[in-house]
Amino acid sequence: MQINRQPIERTIATRSGVVVLELILTMPAFLIIMLAVVQISLIYVAIEQTAYASRYAAKIASETSEANIDTLNTGSLKSTIDNVLRVGGLPQGSCRVILEHNVYTGGVEETIADPDPAAANCNCNPPATALPNVTGASVTDSVRTTVCVRLGDNIPDFLSSFGFSVADFVVEESTTYLYEL
Repeated sequence: MQINRQPIERTIATRSGVVVLELILTMPAFLIIMLAVVQISLIYVAIEQTAYASRYAAKIASETSEANIDTLNTGSLKSTIDNVLRVGGLPQGSCRVILEHNVYTGGVEETIADPDPAAANCNCNPPATALPNVTGASVTDSVRTTVCVRLGDNIPDFLSSFGFSVADFVVEESTTYLYEL
């Protein structure tokens, strides 16, 4: 019986070495997949937080009096939006906030951007389409806000070592509301 035990023990020892070798060979692929899943989740969170900040900015602009709407985006709107983004997990906030409106301007659109000109590495512009003219509404004036967030400043860049960097990407979200006052 001792003769039968020795070959079985050698087979088990050899098999455990193969399992360790397989683990070593597949670990980089598992690591890259895990980092990619985490990176994509962080990008998704940044996109959702930017969309929320854009809706929040449009709501603020739609409820601001006509006398104050032109001065709204000279620092106060951007600082409010940056606070919203920081609470949402984006520590550096936005790189640019753009407010467009046609409130009591006779249909002429006005664009106010903060900062103007755009900050370095913040390639962000408002949509090229005109503000909508809503037929049937009691008020046809509207406001549109565009919030721009640099991903490189706000989320870790886990995949840059593998050649997939998000450092230069800018998330840009726009929201249009009817002017409510």
